[in-house]
Amino acid sequence: MIGYSWVTGISLFCYIFLLISLLPHSRKNAVISTFVELLVIMILWNGGSLFMRLQLLGMVNVWHHMSLLGMMLLAVGYYHFVTEYLEKRTSLAGKIWMAIFILLFIVNCFTGIFIPLPEVVTTAGSTQFLYHYSWTTGLIFIPFVIILSQLAVIIWRHCRGNHIAFQQLLPIACGIFILLFGHALTVLPFFIGIPIDMLSGVVNILFVFFALYRRKLFSMSILLSKYNFVYIAVAVSLLIFSRFAVTLQDFLMNRFNVTYSFLMILVCTFLILMVAAWYLIIKSVSTSIFTRTEQKQKESLAHFSEEVTYMLNMEDILQLVAETIQSAVDVNRLFVLIRGMDGNYYIEHTIKPLEERNFCFRNDHPLLSYLKTNNECLYYQDFTRKTLYRSMWEKEKTLLQNLQIDNFLPLICDDDLIGFVMMSGKQSKPITRVGTVQFLKSVSEISAVAIKNAYTYEKAIEDAQRDDLTGLINFKFFLELLDREFEKNTDALSLCLLDIDDFRLYNQLYGTHEGDFALQRIAGILQASVGTNGYAARIDGDEFALILPGYDIYSAKCLADNIAAQVGEINAFFSGDSSHKLTLSIGICAAPYMASTAKELYRNADTTVYTVKRTGKNAVLMYSADNYRRDTNRSSYKSGYNEHASTIYALTAAIDAKDHYTFHHSRNVAYYAAELAKAAGMSGDLVEIVREAGLLHDIGKIGIREDILNKPGKLTADEYEIMKGHVENAVNIIRYLPSLDYVIPAVFSHHERYDGRGYPRRLAGDNIPITGRILCIADAFDAITSIRNYKEAGSPEDALKVLRAEAGKQFDPNLVEIFIELVESGSLEIRGLTALPEGDLPVDPLSFLQRN
Repeated sequence: MIGYSWVTGISLFCYIFLLISLLPHSRKNAVISTFVELLVIMILWNGGSLFMRLQLLGMVNVWHHMSLLGMMLLAVGYYHFVTEYLEKRTSLAGKIWMAIFILLFIVNCFTGIFIPLPEVVTTAGSTQFLYHYSWTTGLIFIPFVIILSQLAVIIWRHCRGNHIAFQQLLPIACGIFILLFGHALTVLPFFIGIPIDMLSGVVNILFVFFALYRRKLFSMSILLSKYNFVYIAVAVSLLIFSRFAVTLQDFLMNRFNVTYSFLMILVCTFLILMVAAWYLIIKSVSTSIFTRTEQKQKESLAHFSEEVTYMLNMEDILQLVAETIQSAVDVNRLFVLIRGMDGNYYIEHTIKPLEERNFCFRNDHPLLSYLKTNNECLYYQDFTRKTLYRSMWEKEKTLLQNLQIDNFLPLICDDDLIGFVMMSGKQSKPITRVGTVQFLKSVSEISAVAIKNAYTYEKAIEDAQRDDLTGLINFKFFLELLDREFEKNTDALSLCLLDIDDFRLYNQLYGTHEGDFALQRIAGILQASVGTNGYAARIDGDEFALILPGYDIYSAKCLADNIAAQVGEINAFFSGDSSHKLTLSIGICAAPYMASTAKELYRNADTTVYTVKRTGKNAVLMYSADNYRRDTNRSSYKSGYNEHASTIYALTAAIDAKDHYTFHHSRNVAYYAAELAKAAGMSGDLVEIVREAGLLHDIGKIGIREDILNKPGKLTADEYEIMKGHVENAVNIIRYLPSLDYVIPAVFSHHERYDGRGYPRRLAGDNIPITGRILCIADAFDAITSIRNYKEAGSPEDALKVLRAEAGKQFDPNLVEIFIELVESGSLEIRGLTALPEGDLPVDPLSFLQRN
């Protein structure tokens, strides 16, 4: 090349090389995009200058203007780059400056007022380009000074009080200074004709490139692609070959007398071999210098990906993640935090077992908000410049500073932040190398998928071991735990079995929704009571169990007493309704003194629960040899009427003394209800339950005053409310007859109406137990067809008219049809007194039902 043109050529080569390398990545990152814009401006400037010096195609003026355009746009290019680098969006100002400099360029093209065309002087075969400047040349520096001043203010405001930001901008500032200094040197006589401005531009670009690399905007590997190797090899080969081409030609033609055609073949072959040789040399050197660490990281990443694919245990995965990061990165501290069930993030693994672990990050923490949004390895000092950092508590900032945390690595899968890694480099050196950051990013992506799979697997296993309603351990897993704990705890192990008393009735009274809620409340009490010192399980619909390692039988009894007291307080939740309170029958057995196997431990505790059930319920009993043996067929229905017959007859006799009608009415209702149950296709056991419920349904009237029971006229509103209390009275009496508690749903619901306007719970439709709906029809039919002190008996036909009229309102329409068919077919014996002549029935037969 002529003179110092080789300097310009080398700088142009550097710009084009960077442009080719970074251009594919410019669409993904705005900062790289503005850097590419800056490279294009530099290429215009240096390319125009080089081609002008070479007088390429004889278009000196064209290359001069091309170089001038690049030089004038240089300030705008830096303005765009620096503002984007600092994340200061000033697109309007940038467009205005671009328009101003393009306008100045156009004016100069036509007038040469600022920078005139150079004078081409050839002396002794040497060509020089002389510029003759005037005072107007200084005018072009005015917009340069303004834009650079504005850029300096932006940089000063950004770096004020922030040494981290200053360190990041220092290479760029140095590059700009070198560029300006190089241009200033061109006015000195010593540097006339020397392209010192071009050389300073190359140094400037290298400084800017270093700033981008240090900010982790790209990896060095993008410069070391095989295409770039070829590009460099070709350029170096052409440069060398152009230098020695003539000498080689003369040597071959004079020494070996080769022909011109053969000479071309030799030259091409030599050039190809030279390119190949330089390609191998450049690739080998760059790989050994730049990519050795990255190659090691790739191998580590491949091994990690293969190993973690087959892992489903969370602890093993987190251990492998920590080991993989340590193998490729020098870390001093490392914490892996995983999101818990409450949405907060807790430390699940650390490389130092004695490290502080008693802190967590809330789901709405500013740091997590940033990680979720950006999904990138975050340098802590970078985060301190963000607005989100200011919203952190001072104690949180102090904690991170004390732990010397430098980097945060998010673990995101399917746009869900399932955890993150906190780490610090050794000797307090942050992890900023781009290749390492990319390695960590790959580790995080693979880890996030593996952790999510493990979490899903463990959750599926846990769900299979848990009861869906209460979240407690289910019966199958309870048995496994009991066997495991029995083998492990040879000194003391207690088992508590808890059965909710009359829970079927509770569901009848309040509905299954409230019943489920009560089960959840009880489960919560059990879990809170045992904490981490035992296991709480739901082993049946209304049965629970506690496995208590290390508890002797007396400690277990104290715990059971406390639980029973807490369960008793649940009833207050239901609007003060005390018609039925929850109680527990609890049986306790302890090993090793009371059981030699896990099965025996469970059997003895179960026997104790049954003993409590048989002897009055609502108690805590410890197992002993005197406990009653369990009834092997207790799960089937067995009538308890005969067992309490004497008690029942004593009560009905007392009622009969107050109200002679009630005793005979109950017997009639029992008969009608049993016949209706048979006709409705119910089993023999249910028919017997209905019959016994009919006998007992009005037993609560023993608590009603005689003046109300025997009042000849219509009851007042207050008296009617007192009369309605006989239902709850009946239930409270039957509750103390444990063998007869199966009739309570029917007794408690025989005054409910099908349309929901009955009492005491205002149930409607199929929510009313079918036994209660049967009693309702039988009770009404006998009330109408019987003589009372306040009315005469009605005929069966009129009673059927009432049933038809109230079908779907007071009575179940399907059961009404069955009952009417029984009466009309003569299959049912009419047991009420029907002495009143036809036509003398009172106008409103339903008034008879007021007291029944």
